[in-house]
Amino acid sequence: MRAWLSVITLSALLAGASPAGHAQDLGELFAKINASVVVIKATGREATVRGLSQFGETGSGVLVSPDGKVMTAAHVVHTMETISVQFLGGETVSARVVSSEPAADLSVTTRAGAEGGHRRSSR
Repeated sequence: MRAWLSVITLSALLAGASPAGHAQDLGELFAKINASVVVIKATGREATVRGLSQFGETGSGVLVSPDGKVMTAAHVVHTMETISVQFLGGETVSARVVSSEPAADLSVTTRAGAEGGHRRSSR
């Protein structure tokens, strides 16, 4: 998860780069992007020689739209039974996958019960 946070922070830093000659304050930049980073927790089941076994995944994600869509790693949420998204400040909501591309290890989730289609890659 630490690696994901580093990638997300670096991406935000590069995306928000200032024009030449204008330095950004790191604290201000962190304050702008910090609220966009979320924690993703998911549970699923797998078949083992002893029967069905429940397992969990934890990862990070980034808010990518005002209506609460979150981009995360597909290996954290793809084919999982339950998904929750925890926002800065502690609010936790149930979520579902709306789009997934396992070959690129990317998925987009939205709040459970929200409108929108469900699309998974056939790869």
